[in-house]
Amino acid sequence: RMHRRFQSHMLIVGDPGCGKSQLLRFAADVSPRSILTTGVGSTGAGLTCTAVRDGSDWTLEAGALVLANDGVCCIDEFASMREQDRGTIHEAMEQQTLSVAKAGLVVKLNTRTTIIACCNPKGQFDCSADLTVNTAIASPLLSRFDIIIVLQDL
Repeated sequence: RMHRRFQSHMLIVGDPGCGKSQLLRFAADVSPRSILTTGVGSTGAGLTCTAVRDGSDWTLEAGALVLANDGVCCIDEFASMREQDRGTIHEAMEQQTLSVAKAGLVVKLNTRTTIIACCNPKGQFDCSADLTVNTAIASPLLSRFDIIIVLQDL
């Protein structure tokens, strides 16, 4: 049986000052369920979940992708995230779930969220170069975006 993903993911790559952050804020405002975060301060745990000690027990606290389940997760400055933190969202984008094994807890969390991410190009955008070169985002992660929009300030 073929798995279908009903949420689309979009990446907006554009020169500074093109209004990418304002587009994200608008998308977050019009969605009844949304999370707006920035890649500069986000970690893999902040996007997925983290294990927290509660007395002698452990509990999981949901991150942005889990909190945005059935909604929109907007990530600004996506390329500024550390590579290992960006890698944590592969499963969430493709399978719409998040498999977690932390502190003796093994769970599968739903992440049926649309991801809208924005980033600046690495240096000056080069139309003749590959998108992985322009964004410094690895192609396995780029392939999970259904649409990639390039905004240029000409």
